[in-house]
Amino acid sequence: MIDTLCTDPIGAGAALLIGLFGSAHCLVMCGGITAAFSLSIPEHARQGWSFWKLIGSASAGRVISYTALGLLFGLIGGWLRGDHEVLIIVFRLIAGCLLIAMGLWISELWKGLNTLESIGQRVITPWVNRFRSRATPDRPTNALKYGLAWGFLPCGLVYSALLWSASTAHAGQAATQMFLFGLGTLPAILGAGYLSASLGFTLKSDAFKRISGGMVALYGLWTLTPVFMMMS
Repeated sequence: MIDTLCTDPIGAGAALLIGLFGSAHCLVMCGGITAAFSLSIPEHARQGWSFWKLIGSASAGRVISYTALGLLFGLIGGWLRGDHEVLIIVFRLIAGCLLIAMGLWISELWKGLNTLESIGQRVITPWVNRFRSRATPDRPTNALKYGLAWGFLPCGLVYSALLWSASTAHAGQAATQMFLFGLGTLPAILGAGYLSASLGFTLKSDAFKRISGGMVALYGLWTLTPVFMMMS
């Protein structure tokens, strides 16, 4: 199943871009978490290299969680393809629709995905926060644990990316896509944590939201194209 890391370079590139273009959403969802992370760091470690080690470890933990989830969903997708080929089509259909919805959400043209995330927050968030609260990020190993828990927090963009990865029915490719997706989100998270205010202002601007949301929605349409071709 994991004979190659990624058989679809277009999908890998798209995963990186979706994470990057979803930065506006990341600032809304994770900006507060990043601020809380920064405040929970001992005061003497909130600047310079000490801070970068901690925020870097937490970011690595989050990306690792995304990658592990991608691997799991890719395995599930491969298993389903073996016995229930039609479910892969359903996964791709759902993923494409979620990506379009996420593009509209990022562009602030439609807020319907708030309901999806609110359900996840009620069910999943309490358990994640319980684990996260036990990992005070006072050193890199604890910051890594903090980030591992962070990666499981409910997020419509992550849900979309996971379903899209499952539709590849390839564990290595799905893991690679989720890894690159996680890397794409790093500028927003690191920007919220430490970089200049100008970066945060740019990512929050209406123009960036419209452009990034439009790109995510367009990729959603591209994801749906094979489904439409099969139905025609």
